[in-house]
Amino acid sequence: MDFDLLKALSDEFGPSGFEDGVRKIVSSRVEGSLTVDAMGNLIGQVGESGPRVLISAHMDEVGFIVSHVDQRGFLRIAPLGGLDAWTMLGQEVMLRSRRGELVRGVVGVDPPHLRRERPPSKFEELYVDAGFPSREEAARAGVMPGTPGTFLTSLAVSGRTVMGKALDDRVGTYALIEAMRRARGVNASLFFAWNTQEEVGLRGIQAVVNRVNPDLAIVVETTTAADVPGNPEEQWITTLCGGAAVRAMDRSMITNPALLSKSLEALEARGVKHQVQVNPYGGTDAGAVHVHGSGVPTLVISTPARYIHSPRSVACIDDIEQVVNALTVILSSVDALMDSITKRR
Repeated sequence: MDFDLLKALSDEFGPSGFEDGVRKIVSSRVEGSLTVDAMGNLIGQVGESGPRVLISAHMDEVGFIVSHVDQRGFLRIAPLGGLDAWTMLGQEVMLRSRRGELVRGVVGVDPPHLRRERPPSKFEELYVDAGFPSREEAARAGVMPGTPGTFLTSLAVSGRTVMGKALDDRVGTYALIEAMRRARGVNASLFFAWNTQEEVGLRGIQAVVNRVNPDLAIVVETTTAADVPGNPEEQWITTLCGGAAVRAMDRSMITNPALLSKSLEALEARGVKHQVQVNPYGGTDAGAVHVHGSGVPTLVISTPARYIHSPRSVACIDDIEQVVNALTVILSSVDALMDSITKRR
């Protein structure tokens, strides 16, 4: 496993709408002709015949944006994506200034000596202290309303796991790079897309699917591993180190039954460790992809991770490798998958 690449992707600044740095890393690690569209999506193609297959992963992470700078230089913020205010308290963050420089800050939290009756629970109550003595000093540093930010966290290996920020979906971003490297001799036109702005409403993928018009799609994600204290087993959804998660349904999509069955058959035949996921709560870019045009059979393959949408997530190294293996097997089985879908119609 290329830990240096995964660390570079995880540590990189890239909240929704500001994925430039992540895109540069991906561009430097894949070969062939790459296209960047007006939404900032990055698309590469392997093969020029056969069915059009889209394989996508989103580059963005949850973060925040400065909404106001007060006279004393404190920054008020608004969320970019699904962030709970309480996960922010006391966290070290980084902001990208207007000049492109990274500015450190901390989300303010009262010490026990000054404890209020309850901690902040709304974003409107949060503020970032970046050490500016005034609004003017913040402006001179290029920090003002519209400045984006995210957590300042560094990926680390701990036992069988990695811990870091933005594993949703930098793990998928990593898996897509590895899958494209292995994709050779497939009887299909493969379109690998690293897309933007998933966390704020599946925006980037809509431009991608309009461009590619796929016959088949595979969305590569990071999903909730809920196997933690306090959650009963029936609510675990997926488990850490349980293998690649193949989604049967979520609140935005029911996977084409023939596609799901044939995919699971292929993974079982090749010994790829996997788990079937039913997630009645979450959704992915597949929600937008599968209803494109007259419909696109779409599969979601995910890496389970604990504590997603927080300063630090935990993912199993073996699960990440199994997702790459699953993608390799699925892409080598495109003919069988397309046949199964056609027969069901």
